[in-house]
Amino acid sequence: MTGEKRNLRVSLIALVFVIIYGSGFVGGRYGLPYAEPFYYLAIRFGATAVILFTLIIFLKVSWPRSGYVHLILSGILLQGVFSVGVFYALYHGMTPAVSALIIALQPILVWLMVSVVTARKVRLLSVLALIGGLAGVAITVYRGLESSSGLTPTNVAFGFLGLLGLSTGQFYYQVKNPGAHLLINGFVQSGSSAVVMLVGALIFERGVIRWTPQLLLSELWMSVGVSIGALSLLFVLMRSESADRVASYFYGVPIAAGLIAWPVLGQRPTMSEIIGFAVIVVSIAVFNRSSRPPSGKDAAAVPVENSVAVADRP
Repeated sequence: MTGEKRNLRVSLIALVFVIIYGSGFVGGRYGLPYAEPFYYLAIRFGATAVILFTLIIFLKVSWPRSGYVHLILSGILLQGVFSVGVFYALYHGMTPAVSALIIALQPILVWLMVSVVTARKVRLLSVLALIGGLAGVAITVYRGLESSSGLTPTNVAFGFLGLLGLSTGQFYYQVKNPGAHLLINGFVQSGSSAVVMLVGALIFERGVIRWTPQLLLSELWMSVGVSIGALSLLFVLMRSESADRVASYFYGVPIAAGLIAWPVLGQRPTMSEIIGFAVIVVSIAVFNRSSRPPSGKDAAAVPVENSVAVADRP
């Protein structure tokens, strides 16, 4: 595959990932009023694990001999800790706008991790693009910040807990690169996250669940669409792109969430949000172009498995 075709393929995968992942903020908000966060997430990740295990058995996928510890740790961070932080902040009143702004720090945090580990030369254009992306997110969520935003110390702490889980989970996964089959990858990470969520639910929550159609629809989409669909695409990106470039795609998540909230929740994008969307798109494009060496080889990337996508595996 030529470099140009590969870049186009990665861009298309990233676009679909951002759309599906962004829908998760809307889907979670749709069902969260009917279940406490830990229980909601335990059901979500448990359902995902059952579906993936069924596919593994049906398709006779071979189990790897090693790498399970890395899959479990990265899964608990990337899926469990991130989701707990975001969902508990929302559950206690933080607006999606503020939550999105905190999570928007993720590309900068991952970029700093990569820069420190690889001791690479920092490019001014990359720094400006990252700042531009953060500014675009701030413009996008500005109106949400004007209202009652739920900015309490507890909610902020939960928001940054989610940010830390997402950033360290992605970075750890790419550094260790378990290399498991896509289905095995998802099953181990979702299953381990489900166990941790259930333990958290039994310790911290009362077990209040209302089995409404809204909750079932929300859980179905979050399990199949987000936990299987979006995260599978994320794992493909993490095996074919550097950690900081993958992280930069998260700037686009508020765009997807905002556009999907329009028909689902009746929240029509404002002119400031549209301007913010445009700034984000330009920033992502500039950052990815500035961080890709002219040779086409990512010398500054966290090691990945020779840019082999999971979808190409047996």
